[in-house]
Amino acid sequence: MKHIIPFIIVLLCATQSNAGMFESFLRKAVKVADDVPIRGADDVVKTMSKSKAGKEALESSAKRIVKSAKPTPAMLKNAVKTELQAVDPALIRFADELDTPSKEYLLVLGQGAKTCEKNLPDMMQRAKFLERGGADTVTAIGMYGDDIAKSAMRVDAAIHGGKLVSPAGKRAVNLADYGQLFTKYGDAANTFWTKYVTPHWEKWLAGGALAWYLLDPEGFMDTAGNLTQEGLKRLTECAGDVAATVIEGVSKGAEKAIEKVAGKTGDAVERMGKATLYSFFTSIKGIAAFIVILFVIAIVLPFTRFYLFKPFAFLLKKPKS
Repeated sequence: MKHIIPFIIVLLCATQSNAGMFESFLRKAVKVADDVPIRGADDVVKTMSKSKAGKEALESSAKRIVKSAKPTPAMLKNAVKTELQAVDPALIRFADELDTPSKEYLLVLGQGAKTCEKNLPDMMQRAKFLERGGADTVTAIGMYGDDIAKSAMRVDAAIHGGKLVSPAGKRAVNLADYGQLFTKYGDAANTFWTKYVTPHWEKWLAGGALAWYLLDPEGFMDTAGNLTQEGLKRLTECAGDVAATVIEGVSKGAEKAIEKVAGKTGDAVERMGKATLYSFFTSIKGIAAFIVILFVIAIVLPFTRFYLFKPFAFLLKKPKS
């Protein structure tokens, strides 16, 4: 018993130290002060591992960072060590203790930190951004790059400018909600945001539609990132019929237009076919006219003309003297 207690204490200390590693890494990677509070740095990887979409997005991002479709454990370990060495050599000792999802998560955090620094050169701005958005937002940026970083800054500005207001009865939105959208729903969230939100930013701000989406993404989109009928209904309720119709038209309008053109083209072809059938093949005169037309076409085209008159070529030979 006397030997077990010290072992447990050491184990608990090691676990706590390992748990705070992601916070320490993230602060140093984003290059902010050591006392900047970070929301959920140690919990994001656990949450993403429980979500199929989040897990797939994390794995896909790690493959892109490592530049391998099938990264081996050794490749991941080396990439993690390289990242830790660049950020803080004192953290390299944790490389062997991390499982595969944690290694992928650390690489994505590192990528997100670089993108944050590029888009927010001012350290104080980065610190406030990190404090409000937490590790989820940095992870989202690490997975999807500059566009998501710029959108995150846009969301942050809208929240603090009083433009991103929640509908009645809904809690206030924060920047971490934006990050959690991507860490939980992965590619579906990225598709929806790029396809529906970005092109119609102002319309989504109207009536609290965007806030409602951030609070309840599944009420607006399906697993592929498409706007659902329930989502359209909510969007109409917040932004109005005109705005909702315009936003829905990003995809469905184009599909309907293609269907309409295809339908008209099909109708035209069908009418031409029927007209041809009824004009030429319902009488002797029609059949005769059809044969004459084919003959004229055959004479006009050099290829068919050659074979058509080949049997009569001997008639055109110069007579022998």
